[in-house]
Amino acid sequence: MKRILASCVVCFFFIYTLYAQYDTSQFTGLWVLQSVKFKKPVDLNKDGYRSSDAFWEFDECRKDQQIELFPDYSAKTYLGTSKSGCTNETKQYRWNLKEELVKEVKYELGKRVVDERRPTVLKLNDVTGNDAKVFVVIGVDENILTLKGLVKTGVNITEEAILIYRKRKK
Repeated sequence: MKRILASCVVCFFFIYTLYAQYDTSQFTGLWVLQSVKFKKPVDLNKDGYRSSDAFWEFDECRKDQQIELFPDYSAKTYLGTSKSGCTNETKQYRWNLKEELVKEVKYELGKRVVDERRPTVLKLNDVTGNDAKVFVVIGVDENILTLKGLVKTGVNITEEAILIYRKRKK
């Protein structure tokens, strides 16, 4: 009887960890952008050199990005707000976390390979419902938030990138 009970408890915790991978309180706070790494090199600043590291390509205003996630599931993004001479841009969102089916298609040795998985996704939906930002959560702890998502590299052009944020203490 004890073995059956112990097995049930272990099974419960295994299933719980699959569906409750992240606690939403881990995400709340003000996160400051530290790094943006592109899958393929890009030339954002049109200097003739391509780099996978966006911080070589971004100007000082574009480097100045923050995201603030509140416990009531509201959120704000800030662009250029802490640097002088930048055009300040603040947007309001609602945020949530979900496990979603993500398909990644790649070609290996001439064959199409589809990788399906269910990662945790951080969604930011603007108040009008017209603009949504979707990021796959790679990891989060008390100081670092790592996301994968699409970043604008030009007019109507986006590239996949890894974004690393550091939590700012208030």
